[in-house]
Amino acid sequence: MINFKHIDASSTDHALSVLSQYGEGARVLAGGQDLLFRIKKYIVKPECVVNLKTIPGLNYIRLTPEENLRIGALTTLSKIAESAELQQRYSVLAQAAGVVASPQIRNMGTLGGNICQDVWCWYLQDGFSCWKSGGKFCDLAGGDSRYYGSIMGGHLCLSNHPSDTAVALAALDARIHVASPRGERVAPISNFLPGHTWIDGRLQSHTLQFDEIVTEIEAPFRPTHSTYLKFALRKSWDFAIASVAVSAVIEDGIWDEVRIVLGGIATFPYRSLEAESLLRKKKISDALAGAAAEAALQPAKPLKMNGYKVDLSKTLLRRALLSLAE
Repeated sequence: MINFKHIDASSTDHALSVLSQYGEGARVLAGGQDLLFRIKKYIVKPECVVNLKTIPGLNYIRLTPEENLRIGALTTLSKIAESAELQQRYSVLAQAAGVVASPQIRNMGTLGGNICQDVWCWYLQDGFSCWKSGGKFCDLAGGDSRYYGSIMGGHLCLSNHPSDTAVALAALDARIHVASPRGERVAPISNFLPGHTWIDGRLQSHTLQFDEIVTEIEAPFRPTHSTYLKFALRKSWDFAIASVAVSAVIEDGIWDEVRIVLGGIATFPYRSLEAESLLRKKKISDALAGAAAEAALQPAKPLKMNGYKVDLSKTLLRRALLSLAE
């Protein structure tokens, strides 16, 4: 493992000051599972690691008088999964947090870290020259794309976004609060996770600049019904091969304000407006759930070895929709 300087941040301003000082040579650490793995594999070689866990006041779950949900970026995944209030009112997020990796990782992992984690493509891990490591090719395009490859295209890198909670948050129309030396900005999660894009010379799945950190996640939408389903090789121990988050306001069996987001199949949480429009103002049925699943996966363009994700995602979505109608 390489040598690097480790700094415990005492405040958000302190963290931002250090990040500005070291520029692209700095990395932030929250739970640490993502970053430390990549340092050990020499995927990243930081000069300085800024520990955010020492910043007070960023570990909380709050409901504001306006009924908006606010969660501090350093709130652990286990705290989110075990929150009785979230289980009742924002069950899609509690369920997603509860199936991330193992209990030990959920006790350490944070919500901010989970949505900002990098891809887990095995070509990147094994040292292949790709777009994310300075090369000019994505090996998933013609290689082994069974588990980590997108079926919805992508920009340069074709590895799917690995976060469970980001999919759930997209179904809640979440907004990401970001602090920087220039002040705070708030971005819809769809803008924060647009798919792989160049930021400060790095190909990233999020839009954080080198001197920015996530401080809070806000969910303004409170559905009456929501759920998260995931398929993984080792159940919750692994990343999603495919997942689905559904949220809606359902009154007298009629669906409204429907949000359908698919995970494990694209370089970002993939929202299907086509499927949503089929369900809005209607009562769910087997036929309608099947039609919505077909509409959601209609744009899919699988790679050589991951075409099975199309039918898998259809099945998960149909099950999720019918489970909310029970």
